[in-house]
Amino acid sequence: MDIGELFGGRDMGDVKKAVGFVLDNADDFDKVLKLVRDLPDDALGFLGQLPKLLKSLGDGLAEAGEQAVKAAGALVGDDGEGGARRALSGSADTMGSAKDKLNDAAGMLAELAGELDKIPGIGDAAAKKLNSGSSSISGVAGEIDSLAGNLRDLSGILYEVGQALSGLGGKLGESGGTVRGLTGS
Repeated sequence: MDIGELFGGRDMGDVKKAVGFVLDNADDFDKVLKLVRDLPDDALGFLGQLPKLLKSLGDGLAEAGEQAVKAAGALVGDDGEGGARRALSGSADTMGSAKDKLNDAAGMLAELAGELDKIPGIGDAAAKKLNSGSSSISGVAGEIDSLAGNLRDLSGILYEVGQALSGLGGKLGESGGTVRGLTGS
């Protein structure tokens, strides 16, 4: 019998290459065998659980991604203009409108004070009080305007956080899918 027939009819050159590879790397093969021999008894059981662990990890990443996307939706809605951001923007608009109405009222009081000031005797004292009230109302209007600006700034920050959460959710979902794909599920 020909020795090539013992190796399934393989060309002797290929057999020589394979044997040469094993001999050239005998130290590495010995290390791998020693490593496998030295594994604790439960190591193979652990390795058997690895697909289940990877699936669980993938599921967890995907779920975290879904939750991050939901949180982003609560902050800014699907279009970036809804959720808490819309509520803040609406509040800022309402405050801006209130500021304008207060400024109008302050202007009317100032005009009335000007008219009362024309009445000799009593008009002067009333005009001073009306002008003081008008100044107070204008001050409140300015504070409301400042608060409305802060709400608009907060709305912008929520937009940025919402976009970041949405991106994070997408990446977590992709990672979860990739990890689950390693297990074939």
